[in-house]
Amino acid sequence: MGNFRPESVRSATIRPAALVLLTLLTVLALGLPLWILTLDAPVATGAPAEEPGGEHRGSTPTSQPTGIHADARQRARVAATATAGDPREPQSAPTPVTWGELAQVVRRPAPLPAPTTESQPTTRPATNAADIRAERLRRFGGTAETENAVEAGLAWLAAHQARDGTWDAVTFQRQCPDQDRCGGPAQRRLDDSISPGLTGLCLLAFVGAGYTDQYGPYPQVVTRAVDALLRIQNDRGGFSRTPGMAGYNDSVATFALAEYQVLVRDERLAEPLRKAAANLAATQQALGGWDYLPTPETGRNDTSITAWMVQALSACAAAEIPASRQPLVRSALHFMRAAETDGRVWYADNGEGFRVDPGLRPAFRYGPAMTACGLVCEELLGWERAAPIRERQIGSLLTQLPSTVHYRGRDRTQLHSEYYWYYGTLAMFQAGGERWERWNARLRDTLLPLQDRRKEGSRKLHSFGSWQPYGENWGKWGRMGGRVYTTAICTLTLEIYYRHTPAYLETRELLRAEDWLDFLAPRTIDERRDAVEALSQMRLELGEPVLVALLEDPSPTVALKAAQALAELDSPLGGPVIEKHITVLPPWGRAAAERALSRTREIRRLPPAEGELRLFDAGARLATLRMTRAHVGMQVGVATDSGGPLRMRVVRRFSGRDVVLAEVVGEWNGEAPRVHARAAEILP
Repeated sequence: MGNFRPESVRSATIRPAALVLLTLLTVLALGLPLWILTLDAPVATGAPAEEPGGEHRGSTPTSQPTGIHADARQRARVAATATAGDPREPQSAPTPVTWGELAQVVRRPAPLPAPTTESQPTTRPATNAADIRAERLRRFGGTAETENAVEAGLAWLAAHQARDGTWDAVTFQRQCPDQDRCGGPAQRRLDDSISPGLTGLCLLAFVGAGYTDQYGPYPQVVTRAVDALLRIQNDRGGFSRTPGMAGYNDSVATFALAEYQVLVRDERLAEPLRKAAANLAATQQALGGWDYLPTPETGRNDTSITAWMVQALSACAAAEIPASRQPLVRSALHFMRAAETDGRVWYADNGEGFRVDPGLRPAFRYGPAMTACGLVCEELLGWERAAPIRERQIGSLLTQLPSTVHYRGRDRTQLHSEYYWYYGTLAMFQAGGERWERWNARLRDTLLPLQDRRKEGSRKLHSFGSWQPYGENWGKWGRMGGRVYTTAICTLTLEIYYRHTPAYLETRELLRAEDWLDFLAPRTIDERRDAVEALSQMRLELGEPVLVALLEDPSPTVALKAAQALAELDSPLGGPVIEKHITVLPPWGRAAAERALSRTREIRRLPPAEGELRLFDAGARLATLRMTRAHVGMQVGVATDSGGPLRMRVVRRFSGRDVVLAEVVGEWNGEAPRVHARAAEILP
């Protein structure tokens, strides 16, 4: 809920187009050639940098990437092998590698390698919801005290739900006894403009504990909340009564209903959730973020709202709601752009939270909560867990652990808040290990004592179980959402131990390579170039196949960036692309290209990679191979009993594992190789 839209009209700012114009005018004023701005314009020699049929910056591409670059295709030709004793020995018939073939395999359901045994639970499987909750609580650092706090928080929320099923930041006190008012109503936004989002946040707290209308002590509370959100939903699929807070209300309400649907699979929610997901997609900004207003035309990308949107769409995917994944792909580009090299993530690029300094430079607002938002969404959207940017972000959060002193006034920005703790806890839980243990210990030590546990004798006060929302010089977001908001988000935070699966145990993929391929086909050069930067930071199974496809991009800039990114992933396929374009690069761009080209040549000089067969699916013509060194497009021979090796091609690697997915290529007599059969790279 953090970072509410202010009441005032946005201040005038220079929009991105104006900043581009300023840059262009600066270049012209200095007398510099325009090709400095991009490889896609004519270079100094006068020769066109684009191939025939290419496009200019900002236009729609005239053709889609269709295959591995021609030179790389020639290098990747594979000959059939003659003997089982040496699967690398070539035959005469070469097999061309085309991206079209690889893409077809990527788009088919493929068996994924199982998690390593170290990641598997060592105790007996839990048999019901209570067992699962108790097991995860023990395993991931929860305690009896955290559970007691969760149950007390839920009891308080249940007692302050309105009869119509909603929660309100101001009128919740109507549920209090006259002589025992809880206090802490919202002091800003005194109308019901955030009630749908607040109702969604409270519903999330009950669902996070595993409680539904079919299980747990609050069936009527959950039923009323679900019914209220369905009743509030409008024809467009949104939930907001007013446009000013639509981004918050629509995202959190959708998130809550989708999480509920994951647990219960209620048929009556299928269509409302489909409409809700479509509404979120329709209101996304062109640059991948979302704003508070329910329109894609504000030009404002708000990281806080975008984080709620990503969680909502992720929950819709988990609930198997049919919806396009392209909004999620586009949101990945937002988080790539919003992250600075030091790991900080800005809040917004226009309006509230953004200004232009006297030197006409953009001045963004940063804070630990936005860094945590970035980490959470990067994990969901497919970033490599050990990516350098993520390591810097995790390191930043570890220097800003939960602290009562900072929360209660020392931080004058009031950005150290329960909102930050919610996202920081999600992010550090996914990081796992000693870093999670450090964060979790401080979280418990900080958050638990702040819960209201007051009694008069043996009688609990009506505020028992809630969290105070604000005080002198603290509680920026609590003043907007009141005691209901603070209690809901603190309860959600303490449910972390069983509400989410740690990243190292998660096998579900939110995005796949085909989602990126579908998204990039009609995009501009700028979008495809930004995509390369994002994909280079993502897990191998997601990023590498798309980068291989982009070697065939009609833009030399995009193809060259993809080739350099592949070299960083120890793939030599981009070598011919670099060789083709390196001579037209300016000096400051040539050094990086030369390093990448040198790396591709080093890889080509390595001895042939070797491994063994793990699994083989004859019907799908797919296999998993154990190979410590491989890359997409690599040709492999697998020994068979009949003497002739089976020729296969690697179509997917997996981050952190020595297992690859490979497809049978060329003619095949139907003989399946044995498990543990020798596999070896076939050199071009």
